[in-house]
Amino acid sequence: MNEIIIPATPLQPINGLIILAAYLLILAPASWLIRRVLRQWIDQLPANSGSLVRAGAMIGYLERILMLTFILLNEFTAVGFVLALKAAYRFKDTAEHPQAEYMLMGTFLSLAITLAIGLITRALLIP
Repeated sequence: MNEIIIPATPLQPINGLIILAAYLLILAPASWLIRRVLRQWIDQLPANSGSLVRAGAMIGYLERILMLTFILLNEFTAVGFVLALKAAYRFKDTAEHPQAEYMLMGTFLSLAITLAIGLITRALLIP
C-alpha cells in the first residue's frame, strides 16, 4: 500500500507575528475608525434604541474576527455567510430607517477594513 507523505515545512515565526498584528488591527483601531467615520450620523439616531450597552461594538469585534479568519483561510464564501447571517438577524431593524442605514454603513466599513487587512496579511505571509 502506497502512503502519501506530505513534507513538513518549518513554521515561519514572522507569519505568526503578521497574523497577530492583523487580528489586533481589526479590533481597537478598526473600531475607532468606524466610530470616527459614523460619528456625524450618531445624533440622527433615536435616543433609546433598546439595545444592550456596547452590544454593537461586541458584534463588530466578533464579525471582524470571523471574517478575517475566513479570509486568511481563503474561504471568501464564508465571509458572505457571516454578512448574510447578520443581515437576516437585523432585517427587523429596517422599520427604523436611520438605524438600519447606520448599521449598514458600519457593516460595510467593517467589511472593507477587514477585507483590506486580510488581503494585505495574506500577501505578506511567507510560504
